[in-house]
Amino acid sequence: MKESYKKILVAVDGSPTSTDAFYEALNIAERNEAKLFILTVVDYKFSIGDPAFINDALKFHLNNAEIELEQLIANSNVSQFDYETKIDSGNPKRKIIDYALENQVDLIILGATGRGAVEQALVGSTTAYVVNHANSNVMVVKS
Repeated sequence: MKESYKKILVAVDGSPTSTDAFYEALNIAERNEAKLFILTVVDYKFSIGDPAFINDALKFHLNNAEIELEQLIANSNVSQFDYETKIDSGNPKRKIIDYALENQVDLIILGATGRGAVEQALVGSTTAYVVNHANSNVMVVKS
């Protein structure tokens, strides 16, 4: 285990476990005086049909993700920290790994399960992927 963490990535998706992960990340960032990276990835793998509809649906989900992230930040003390936010779209598990590598984070924090029935049925497939492919430590938060 590292003695301290200087760059912490927390992945949030609006689910209760990701909210718990966010608050755990705040606690760890405070103890370590670390920079916090907050990432939301809108997964569009289940979008099928007319490309115009898919594009509109993606815009809708990105807008919702932005609103949820703004609310999460507004209801926390994250403004006391050095932090960055990013909202992206694509495959969440790969985006989390790529973002962690780009920013050379030394700890990734995420919830055990994500949002939605499909994700719950896959019970933490994103989490399992991140744990197995990350170059840094990973903390999984359970609710």
